[in-house]
Amino acid sequence: MTAVIEISNAEKTFTMHLQGGVQLPVVRGVSFFVEPGECVVLAGPSGAGKSSILKMIFGNYRCDAGRIGIRHEGAQIDLARAEPRQILSVRRATSVMSASSWRAGAGGVATSDVVAEPLIVNGMARSEARENAPVALLRRL
Repeated sequence: MTAVIEISNAEKTFTMHLQGGVQLPVVRGVSFFVEPGECVVLAGPSGAGKSSILKMIFGNYRCDAGRIGIRHEGAQIDLARAEPRQILSVRRATSVMSASSWRAGAGGVATSDVVAEPLIVNGMARSEARENAPVALLRRL
């Protein structure tokens, strides 16, 4: 498949250690894929698991079950089973994550600065990265 993101039966449960070990299932049975050039919106009420899904795609949260496939350097990487170095490689070269409460839209951080960040991390000068951010963003579309 040519999908850039392919999620199959993803699940995530949190253990509330300070609440006697209560298990809190936040994501269950999530499946979808995103083709190159598509714009996808995760919508739903507060607490539906949207941010948890995004964090699984970015590799901040591990799946308890299922698969999170990301096309990276010509291959599909399953972030649910990837080694930490692979996850970091995907973050540096392939994916950018910004939630409105963390970065863009909060405190006046420009979207172009969020897009420029991985370019800077990969060694590009800050001024050049800011200049190239719109090009990098359009190239992904």
